[in-house]
Amino acid sequence: MTLAALLRELTARLQAGGVPDAPFEAKQLLLSVLGLDATTFLLRLRDPAEGEQADEAFALAERRIGGEPLQYLLGCWSFLEESFFVGPGVLIPRPETEELVLICEKLLRPVNAPVILDLCAGSGCIGLSLLKRREDARLTSVEYDEGALLYLRKNAENLGVADRAQILCGDVLRGRSALGALPQADLIVSNPPYIRSCELDSLQREVRREPRLALDGGADGLRFYRCFASRWADAIKPDGLFAFECGEGQGKQISALFEAQGFSAEIVNDFNGFDRFVIASRGRKDLL
Repeated sequence: MTLAALLRELTARLQAGGVPDAPFEAKQLLLSVLGLDATTFLLRLRDPAEGEQADEAFALAERRIGGEPLQYLLGCWSFLEESFFVGPGVLIPRPETEELVLICEKLLRPVNAPVILDLCAGSGCIGLSLLKRREDARLTSVEYDEGALLYLRKNAENLGVADRAQILCGDVLRGRSALGALPQADLIVSNPPYIRSCELDSLQREVRREPRLALDGGADGLRFYRCFASRWADAIKPDGLFAFECGEGQGKQISALFEAQGFSAEIVNDFNGFDRFVIASRGRKDLL
């Protein structure tokens, strides 16, 4: 069997198992097994596939058919042209969150040596990506779950920014004071849990494999935003900014929470036109 034939068989098995976008996922699994990039793989399509490689690829396909996320099977995932380690216990980086990083990058352009605070940091894809894009920035990442912290630390080392990243284990719902002395931030950014508790069991099966702790936003999905508005307002500089990702339809409610605390707030739609991001500040009026 050639590598091309193995790819066809792998695709067919995934399709028969109901996996969406089976051709793409089959190629990703096979590239992972072979340890090849896409270009090299194309040049070797006529090469024979070794039996162990085929067995490993088919085993991964069965796990994918069983509902394991592709990203967990691969062990890493691309985010803004960087590779982040992911696996069970950490939220999978998504394209919408890439948009949040680009928004933050724009917001920080007028700021020299920005101090960034990433709450509910997970894999670190938001804060660490900002560090890669701003060599003068410093970051404090806060994550509660020990499993996610392992990926966060590993990604900071792998991206070469660990020397500018302080990583803390803590519960952001307890407020800033529970974490000791933190520097006042130019930007607090977060993609917190925002799914309503009653909706968790109806999520796509792959999403249900992700940590419930990273998804559950409480009865109305706003538990974390409510805490940020009331207990983290003093953690930013007078002209500092909050930037959040949120669920569809939550933008107005989140804006109202911050406006009640004296902030100006702006809702930004994602590439699908949904209200996906909220920016808030007390002292800075030119939000975007």
